[in-house]
Amino acid sequence: MTSPRRAAYALEARKLSRALVSRVAAVGTLVLVLVTTAGGYAAARYSAETDMGRQAAALVTAPGWAGYTALATTSVGITSLLAVGIVMAWSVGREFTDGTVVGLFALPAPRSTIADAKVCAAAIWATLLAAAESILVTAAGLALGLPWDGAVRSGLAIFLVAALLGLSALPVMWIATVGHGYLAGIAATLALVVVTNIAAGFGLGLVIPWAIPVLWAAPDSAVHPALLLAPFAAAVAGALLTRRAWARLELGNA
Repeated sequence: MTSPRRAAYALEARKLSRALVSRVAAVGTLVLVLVTTAGGYAAARYSAETDMGRQAAALVTAPGWAGYTALATTSVGITSLLAVGIVMAWSVGREFTDGTVVGLFALPAPRSTIADAKVCAAAIWATLLAAAESILVTAAGLALGLPWDGAVRSGLAIFLVAALLGLSALPVMWIATVGHGYLAGIAATLALVVVTNIAAGFGLGLVIPWAIPVLWAAPDSAVHPALLLAPFAAAVAGALLTRRAWARLELGNA
């Protein structure tokens, strides 16, 4: 017989894998990252005399894989955080918006276990999306003529940045729980993206966990790898807060 815990994990995995929002987010993210990275690099390299080429060249701050990786992680830094945050907000918030949270109280699994299952499913989805981004963007770099030497290192850097940013969006699930709907989570995701980019633009990126991975991947970066623990800590905090909020849910205020 399937245990309630295992059943909860399987249910949340099916929900997320079959949801239109997760599929659209995945496809949209992959397309945007590929177009902005490969397209931008191609424009900078082969059409440098055009307006688009000059704008793209300004973003490619180093030759070879170093510049390509920096361009890719800059794109990933926006698209992955936004897409994963929206999916995470939907995963939790839809239960309140659609009224299905009431039915979850009838399940044999504790609500904290349901929260764990949602967090686990979202984290795995975000990690798989990061892997797909890394493979696709690295393959595009090779197709553009970049050498095999350095490809693996670039792919790993892109994967690490995308995975950390995706996982660091987990606090959005807590906000969607507290706000009893996905709109609160989506608003929090947008705020994270805006604040992160503004802070990075003003040179304050090292105090924002969601900006650190992209700064670390920049050419000649002085960011210590230990600082990558900051977005991981944000992910852990988001998971724990979500679990605690779900454990305290009551039928009357759900």
